[in-house]
Amino acid sequence: MAIIAFIPARSGSSRLRNKNILLANKKPIIFWSLKTAIELKVFDFIIFSSDSKKYYDLLIKSLKESNLSTKKIIFDLRNKEQAGKKKKIFDYIKCDLIRKFNFSKKDLIIQMLPTSPLRTKQTVKSAINLSKRTKKNVFTVSEYDFHISFALSINKKNKWKALFGNSPLNSGNTQSQDQKKFFRPNPVANCLWVKNIKKKSKSIYENAIPIRTNKLESTDIDNYDDFLVVKAILES
Repeated sequence: MAIIAFIPARSGSSRLRNKNILLANKKPIIFWSLKTAIELKVFDFIIFSSDSKKYYDLLIKSLKESNLSTKKIIFDLRNKEQAGKKKKIFDYIKCDLIRKFNFSKKDLIIQMLPTSPLRTKQTVKSAINLSKRTKKNVFTVSEYDFHISFALSINKKNKWKALFGNSPLNSGNTQSQDQKKFFRPNPVANCLWVKNIKKKSKSIYENAIPIRTNKLESTDIDNYDDFLVVKAILES
């Protein structure tokens, strides 16, 4: 059995150009996830997957400047099709990665997206331990910032409609402590057993167990405002 960190970072980002190599505390964003993976010392090897050799060279340079060992890092160079906008990363793992590296069914892949660089080592360890203990896939989740029970739609005539039949907007029960909690998946750490990944599998969430993370570490860089928040925290 091998435990493998898988950190994908394609170069084509439409909403925030080159977000994976934007500098935070003088290091590219990809650096921080690799730093966490290296310092955890639980991985047999770490796969950095990208369609850009430039990204890989920048990563290795920044790691060496910080005196971090790069001996366990393997560069997985993806072609244009494998790194296309319409190619889901789970489909790449299922259809390409496992075969390319000849993974055993006993192996455990830990997917860590570089856009969540504030993840804690303890959360990754907890996710791995839960996955090993249950032999099930595990995915990280975080609570919605605002109660989703208040959700509403607004039409072209500026008329609103509550999305839930028992919405507090209709009942008047707007106290925060009375609202049901809802969670969303985040890219902090997804644990995938190779044996649990079938050809017909559609997502990493099938028959998987959620594990909660805190709000801060679940921050996901999707736009420039997200990046500024992460940058400020990493530089504080």
